[in-house]
Amino acid sequence: MNTPLNRILLATCGSEGTEFAVHTAIRLANSADCELYLVYVEPLPRYPSYAPISARHLEWELREGAERAGLERLWELDRGVRIAGGTVAGAHLRIGEVAEEVVDLAEELEVDLIVMGTRDSSVIGRALKGSVSDSVVRHARCPVVVARSQETDGKRTEDPQPGSPPWGTGKSSSMWSGIRWAMRLDHRTH
Repeated sequence: MNTPLNRILLATCGSEGTEFAVHTAIRLANSADCELYLVYVEPLPRYPSYAPISARHLEWELREGAERAGLERLWELDRGVRIAGGTVAGAHLRIGEVAEEVVDLAEELEVDLIVMGTRDSSVIGRALKGSVSDSVVRHARCPVVVARSQETDGKRTEDPQPGSPPWGTGKSSSMWSGIRWAMRLDHRTH
């Protein structure tokens, strides 16, 4: 089965891998001639459950501040995508838990692929702290590409294991063939 890409969602919360994810999403959207949607998720600061009621009235002010900050970052992301040669079909701001908001919007928009960057390339770091990208991979109903730049990814120059997906070979088409491979097998790409 060869599933065409119609919609790609570029998801970010300002992590270190955002720039590489932007370029990855633009290349995929342009090569597949599909719509590119953006989402920026601004995490909302939480009060501890023991906070006095008098302090909880500040939640509205915190949410308003988060919306302003998020809109500014979304505007910067939109501008950066357009400058880098991408065409934005829609830009969305969400506030809350990053992974949950990304998965919810992906379902609402019925996207075929989610592209996001990663903050931590260490397997141990992700295992101990959890990872937004790992959570999106586990919960999304569509394939997810987690883009890691060489700086974020460390020195991953070893040869791929037999039977591994055909990306990471240094060829420009290898990324696209890897996406098609994952979609054919209904795997989530990580």
